[in-house]
Amino acid sequence: MPAQQEELGAFVSLAWKALKFDESEEGQQREEGYDHEGSAREEEEDEEEEDGQQEGEDYRPLSRTVSSAASRSTASFDREFDDAPVPYADSAAIQSKKYMERDQVRLALEQEERARRLNKIRARRQHLEKWTQKTSRSPFHVNLVADNERLDEEHRLRMMERARRSRELEKRAKAAKSEVILKALTETSDLELLRREKRAIIDEEKRLKALLDLEKTNSHRKMDLLAARNAEKRRHQEKEEYRRRQRQQELQEREARYKQLLKEKLALEDE
Repeated sequence: MPAQQEELGAFVSLAWKALKFDESEEGQQREEGYDHEGSAREEEEDEEEEDGQQEGEDYRPLSRTVSSAASRSTASFDREFDDAPVPYADSAAIQSKKYMERDQVRLALEQEERARRLNKIRARRQHLEKWTQKTSRSPFHVNLVADNERLDEEHRLRMMERARRSRELEKRAKAAKSEVILKALTETSDLELLRREKRAIIDEEKRLKALLDLEKTNSHRKMDLLAARNAEKRRHQEKEEYRRRQRQQELQEREARYKQLLKEKLALEDE
């Protein structure tokens, strides 16, 4: 029995040393990861995927270590019991008990290792989420070349629109200037025409007013109208007669002047 206890203690100490060795390696890896905390986000995601893929692979070395330690302890235990004269029934019971204890220890170690791996993955995810949230507003997430090209294109479009508006305003100013000049040139003739029309309208209004006044004052409307027409006709005839006499007089004067000049030219004496 003391030999069995020593064998069990050796088995447990060996498993504990293997676990400590794995924890020391993990601590070194964690320290190296904290030293390189400023690495790129893509590398951390790749490491997370590799950790998830290698979870089973990392699990195997521990199981192999525990299995090798258990096999070595079992072999030494078998050799010890082969050397000692132990009954077969007791030997089988002891071996089954040791196997059960070994399986329990291995299961506990595997569960502990699995929990440690899960905690590590969870901590790494939290770390990645924290730094992702911190670097969400980083300018390195933006394509600076595309942003610069977009700004250049917007500036070019604004300049084109400004140039188009300038040309349109200049064109409108030139058209307004030409219209003002043309209006100033044609304003004189239009004003003169309007003045003439206004004078004609005023004269016609005066004449009509005089006729209306004449109709109102006289009781014999028709006779007065006839008299007015006859008077207008006589005035017209008198004007025509006066103009005819003036034309005749001008013709006579022109003929006399022509004769006088002809006489002076031919040096003829008056008869």
